Amino acid sequence: MFEGNLVQLVVLEEKHLDHIVENWNNPEMRRFLGGVIPHSRQSEVDWLQSVQDDMKRQKMFAFAIESLSNDAFLGTLAVHDIDWIARNGRLGIVIHKPENWGKGYGTEAMELLIDFCWKHINLRRLELGVHSFNKRAKKVYLKLGFVEYGTAHQQFYIDGEYVDSVMMEIFRLDTQD
Repeated sequence: MFEGNLVQLVVLEEKHLDHIVENWNNPEMRRFLGGVIPHSRQSEVDWLQSVQDDMKRQKMFAFAIESLSNDAFLGTLAVHDIDWIARNGRLGIVIHKPENWGKGYGTEAMELLIDFCWKHINLRRLELGVHSFNKRAKKVYLKLGFVEYGTAHQQFYIDGEYVDSVMMEIFRLDTQD
């Protein structure tokens, strides 16, 4: 659907469920998503159904990230909590397997998603939250043009401690006035 040099974004569908379930309970990955509480296959089936329902109502757009070289599933990303009047949305991304981290897949996927938000659904402002300990992700978001605008203090409880969430935003350049 949307293609870069390393990855392509395709609509998130049932065919991706096995890939999601395979890695979703990996504690190393889950700590970046708010904790390591295990999820059952049924909870992921229910989650995917809610995502598809929200996509039908245009409350969100969710994609699977696939390798361009071999169509391998790499992760998911979405724009959600869309406010069509203010033209804002909130972004989220996860690259599922740690061996795929640090290879540029997430960066390129976010570039494609931001481009989708600007050119295809006419949003003007995007935001996201990143755990304060996730230096790698924060570096990527800064590289993409996001700026910090605040901190949600002690927003998550992960590995026995409260963790801040750094709030970041980016504006479409032609709409900042």
